[in-house]
Amino acid sequence: MTQKIDQIQTFKHTTDLNEIQDYFNNEKTPFVIKNAFSSNIDLNYLERHFSNQDVIALNEKSDKETLSMSELISKVNQGKKYRLRANTKIGNQLKENIDTHYLEQVRGNKKHLFDYLLSFGKTSRQNTLFLSTKECTFSKHAHVISGLIMHLYGNKTWYISKSRERFQSIKYKSLLNPNPLYVTDKDPTEEIALRLEPGDVLYMPAYWFHYTYSYDINISYSHFFTEPIQYYLYKTFLMFTYQAVTNPIHSFIKAIRKEPEEHIFDREEIIDKCNKIRNKAQRDEALRFFKDNDYS
Repeated sequence: MTQKIDQIQTFKHTTDLNEIQDYFNNEKTPFVIKNAFSSNIDLNYLERHFSNQDVIALNEKSDKETLSMSELISKVNQGKKYRLRANTKIGNQLKENIDTHYLEQVRGNKKHLFDYLLSFGKTSRQNTLFLSTKECTFSKHAHVISGLIMHLYGNKTWYISKSRERFQSIKYKSLLNPNPLYVTDKDPTEEIALRLEPGDVLYMPAYWFHYTYSYDINISYSHFFTEPIQYYLYKTFLMFTYQAVTNPIHSFIKAIRKEPEEHIFDREEIIDKCNKIRNKAQRDEALRFFKDNDYS
């Protein structure tokens, strides 16, 4: 039976922690905790602490650019459209400067088998920084991993599916490999809009579809982790099994040798993959889908 929600469960920072932990451990549906922490992270903070560090960002054309954090902030302050997506180098450094104690209490200190894979490579993939500007959005997608998102600065609206998507609705199941990402069509009638503000924490379970839209500059930190194996076997068996079978070993090796932002897909790379689809009707449909989506 498909698990469906009519609204995102909302807790306050004053809610008894045991109640939140019980919901997290048993319901496994998205929820938000309002005003859970205080944040002093903004563009000035990033400029002061990381100005000389190089980052890979997506510009207004969804093409990748390598530039310093200082250069990125300068472009952002000029009103240009940029998105910094899943930066682990700064994310790991930022973790030492934000209070994640409450977040750790909610999740607990358990580590699952696949969590150790997230720590392979140069830096842990569990700690990531996101920065978006006005009109940045993304395709409707889901990950093999779950996330606790701490919203640090500005506002961002999340569009979250009311229920787990059916495996049959997922598009281009092999197109985006080795990136652990599924995509599907947006449907406002089957989504819940949730606005995150500084201090809010959002739990996004593995394989729960969502996308975001930014109305202004915003910054967030995500702590990614895997669920117990029972979660994947009982709640997302087909999605999990398909990715486990189709993701080739060499793609996994590539992923752990590089930082996530070094091999994120930009529009040009996705379109190139679309053009390799042999069936013309499927190729044309894929090109339409990805050209209509914004990957900034």
